[in-house]
Amino acid sequence: MEAKELLVLPLGIVNFVTYLGLPTSVVEFFENMNDKAIQDFRRLRLERTRASLQKRRITARIFATGKEVLDYLRAIIPEGATVGVGDSLTLSQVGVYELLETGSYSYLNKYATMSREEKRALYLKNFDADYFFSGVNAITEEGEIYNLDGNGSRVAPIIYGPRRVFLVAGYNKITLNEQEAAARIRNYAAPTDAIRLNKNTPCAKTGKCADCRSEDRICNYLTVIKGQFDPNRIEVLLLDEELGF
Repeated sequence: MEAKELLVLPLGIVNFVTYLGLPTSVVEFFENMNDKAIQDFRRLRLERTRASLQKRRITARIFATGKEVLDYLRAIIPEGATVGVGDSLTLSQVGVYELLETGSYSYLNKYATMSREEKRALYLKNFDADYFFSGVNAITEEGEIYNLDGNGSRVAPIIYGPRRVFLVAGYNKITLNEQEAAARIRNYAAPTDAIRLNKNTPCAKTGKCADCRSEDRICNYLTVIKGQFDPNRIEVLLLDEELGF
């Protein structure tokens, strides 16, 4: 094999044709082919996850963008509905909080300035809400939903209380199985969230879980949803975007 061949083989097919000086149209052809392959692969994983959720009696829908999600929610949530939320970077990125703040809803806004007792009262109102929104920490391709919480105010209403629950998840939250879900939460989602929340925990300082006993520990309540009695209560909105931690 010639030296030139040895040099270019590791570069990948797009860089390979560029290195050879082939026309731009050829490079674009391979770039488009690669993009389509990635898109098709992601869609297959999303569809597989959706099908697994549905087998567990959990309604699931796939959206290409956050705008599609907001359009869907505007169409189905009636004016005057009481809506609660959990803490979620995904909900913020998609625009769900803004939708609830500016819409004609009775929004149980946990981010409003209030006393400790007022916030407790608001959390209790979530249980009787018409709708409740949250993100997720991981969803397996087998259709199991994993969430880790600090004080339980997010995971408790997901499990019981609100008449309908919407869980919004980006493509990056999909994992192969239980082992990958646990690893994702322990090694990435939880330490990153502890840093975001400026918690005084070992993981916020090192970026690595130490299974600590800190007063600021946010890894207190781990829930796994494997199914539900009412197939219309919890609904998962899957997005083909990278969202949240």
